[in-house]
Amino acid sequence: MNAPAWTSGARPQAARTSQRATEQTSTERPTTARPSPPRRPVPTYLGLLGVAVVAFAVFCLTRESGTVLYLPLGSLRLWAPLNPLLGLAAMLAVLALCWRIRAGATAATGALGFMIVTYWAGATIDFTLSSIWERWSNLEGQLAAFVDPNWAYVVSVWPDWLTTLCMAIVATGFGCAIGLLLALLASPVSSPNNVVSQAVKALNSVVRSIPDVGWALLFVAMIGGTAYGLGPLAGVLALLMFNIGIVAKLVGETTDGIAPGPVEAVDAAGARLWQRNRLAVLPQILPGFVSYGLYVFELNIRASAAIGIVGVGGIGSELNLQMNRFAWENVAALMYALVAVVLLVDLLSLWIRRRLL
Repeated sequence: MNAPAWTSGARPQAARTSQRATEQTSTERPTTARPSPPRRPVPTYLGLLGVAVVAFAVFCLTRESGTVLYLPLGSLRLWAPLNPLLGLAAMLAVLALCWRIRAGATAATGALGFMIVTYWAGATIDFTLSSIWERWSNLEGQLAAFVDPNWAYVVSVWPDWLTTLCMAIVATGFGCAIGLLLALLASPVSSPNNVVSQAVKALNSVVRSIPDVGWALLFVAMIGGTAYGLGPLAGVLALLMFNIGIVAKLVGETTDGIAPGPVEAVDAAGARLWQRNRLAVLPQILPGFVSYGLYVFELNIRASAAIGIVGVGGIGSELNLQMNRFAWENVAALMYALVAVVLLVDLLSLWIRRRLL
């Protein structure tokens, strides 16, 4: 049966109408007004400008350097204290940059406060780079040795390199294991109760507050250094405490941020604390724990060279010995070799992380 004529003629017209509507819709894009930039807090900037002027006045009154900068202004010749004037210029430059990028009151205040504190700290310790140029003649011999190092000396001290590597490996293994245990006890997610968590956090803070060189000095004084044949033991213990503080801090923060779903599931099943940690916590933090362990191993290679100076053996002790002898060509060779070893360890750690992840 044939369709009515009006039906067959209406269909093409409806199709054309629909096509025009589609084209019109596709060509008409919603236009949104660009957001206006934030307004500058003018009163705040005026107040910060006053703070900069007051800080400049305080710096002028408390300065110890007598160096001044003469400013020729036509027929006048004014003078201004050099270092406080540079500090004022830096503060004004920071405020001008914040004004240019329309920074808020908090950001501008923080930037100005950072500049004031930085200037105060530098002025307190009399920080200046001019001493480098004044004593440049003293560095010529050392720089010449770094251009022509004694590469044969690097091979001759291979037992010290082996000692450094062994200390780093032993300290990494024991330090990461103890740090993982302390991290589980410190995190509220895996700790038995709040008292244990806060106590372990306080212990971790104490361990982390002492640097690796401080621990090395302490253990050398307690059990003896290389002169008694106990240098590597003191070095391992120093690196061990150093590693515990780092691993416990990083793994503890990772544990605090794990997904709560698996933990709630095992709790609902009636799991005990050690079962919850084994089934829900450890699987989530193990990738990060392995990454932190490799990072700690890299740190141990660097730190073992530093703590070796205080008498714990390894390449650091040999480096200190050559510096005392002013054998700069040997020092340069050891420094270059140390950089190469650290880079190789870094590349190896990166390869292992990629394989694990």
